[in-house]
Parts: sequence; structure tokens; C-alpha cells
Amino acid sequence: MKEAREDLPARVLSALIGAALLLLVLWAGLPLVLPALVLVLWLGSLELRGMFLRRGIGLNLPLLLGGGIFLFFLSLPQLHWHFPQVPWREVALGLFLIGGFSYELLRGADLSRFAFTLLAFLYLPWTLSYALPLRHLPDEGLGMWILSLPIVASFATDIGAYFVGRAFGRRKLAPEISPGKTVEGSVGGILVSFLALVLYTGLVREVFPFGLLELWLFSLLLSLAAQLGDLAESMLKRYCGVKDSGRFLPGHGGLLDRIDSLLFTLPLTYFLVVVFT
Repeated sequence: MKEAREDLPARVLSALIGAALLLLVLWAGLPLVLPALVLVLWLGSLELRGMFLRRGIGLNLPLLLGGGIFLFFLSLPQLHWHFPQVPWREVALGLFLIGGFSYELLRGADLSRFAFTLLAFLYLPWTLSYALPLRHLPDEGLGMWILSLPIVASFATDIGAYFVGRAFGRRKLAPEISPGKTVEGSVGGILVSFLALVLYTGLVREVFPFGLLELWLFSLLLSLAAQLGDLAESMLKRYCGVKDSGRFLPGHGGLLDRIDSLLFTLPLTYFLVVVFT
């Protein structure tokens, strides 16, 4: 508890700086979103490589980075507007698989390296790339607000789970995956996220092309997805035997520790928007 109190100022400061940078990127649109995603991909890939190395598992980092950047470009909304008949993201995945198999055929046939590089590709750049079409869906103006939904859900879930868990946490949620997480903290994160999204969408409801019930459904599903994303990253860290994915942010651990919820809320937001619009 003493250590948590000492880390709290650093956590709050890091969160405020991160939120300000996210708002700037969100407002600027594609000129900043694409470079920001490439930076996150690079840092996150380095963290994944460091984690898996603790289990003696190597990643094909050039393939992961190159394939991820290629996927980002094939996820640009302008490409889909001009050639809507081409499944560009599936093209990127197919080429990644061909490239991965070809590399292993030439460099030792390390199937564990191939399998975990594929896992890293689906976990990091594949999920992150949904931010690009979301920023322009259904258009550039509304896209800024729609992309804010998974960001609000992720931040609110983290804040709610942290403070509710510290105050009321008693029962372990998944002791074999994340001993520090409690049922009370998980429920608190979901409730805080749901309430934050309901309040947020209520204040700016006129900018969203959805009805009230649809926005409430969005809020509930995104809060659940954010919690699942947090648990999924905890499972990876548990498997690798690390407490944090890295030391990128003071008081917060690694970059993946901060974006784990976004990796699940971004794709879900895209699917929901496509279904409801």
C-alpha cells in the first residue's frame, strides 16, 4: 500500500500527459495518427520481444515491424474508398503469412518464432490498425468523436479498476493470471467505464449518429472489452514471468500496460460502428 501511494503522483502525471498527447493526435487526424501508430508499434514490439525472450522465445522483429507498417498503409480509409472491392487488410495478413513461412524455410524453420511472431502481429498492429478507419468513419468530422469512445472506455476502466480495487478489493479475479486483480476492482472498472461513457456521450450526444440505447450498448460492451484487454495482457505477462511489460512510463510500467485495453476496444468499436451505421 505504501508503494502504491508513492507511485500515485507519477501515475497521475503520466496519465495526464498521455491524455493530452492522445487528444492532440485525435484532433490532428491522419497526419499524426499514422506516425503515432508506427511509434507505438515500434515500442510495443520491443516490449513484446523483451517479454518473450525471458521464455527463450525469439520474435522476427523485422517482419513484425515491416508487416505492421504495411498493414497500417493498407488500412488507410482513402485506399478503401477508391478500391472498396479489395479486402486490403486480408491481403496484408496473407502476405505476412507468406513472408513468415518463407523466412523460416530459409533461416532454420523455427516454428515457435513464427507462431509467436504471428501472435504478436495479431495482438499489436492488427488491432491498432483499426484506429485508422475509425478516425474517418463515417467521415473525418464524426470520426474524431467515434475514435474517442474506445479511448474514454480504456482510461475509465483502468482508473475505476485501480481505485476500486485498492479500496474494496478482496476476492481474486484470476489468481493464476494476475494475482493483483480482484473481482471488486474488475466490477469497479466496468462500472466506472460505463458511467464515464454514458456521461460523455450524453454531453456530446448530438455528434454521434446513434440513438440513446445504442450508445448505452456501446458503453457496456466497450467497458467489458477494455477489462478483457487488460486481462489478456496480464496473461501474456504471467506467461513470460514479468510484472510490467517495460519501463516506458513512470508509475505505469510499459507502454503495453497502458494500451492493453485499447487493443480490444478499437476493433470492437469499428465492428459496432459498421453494424449500426
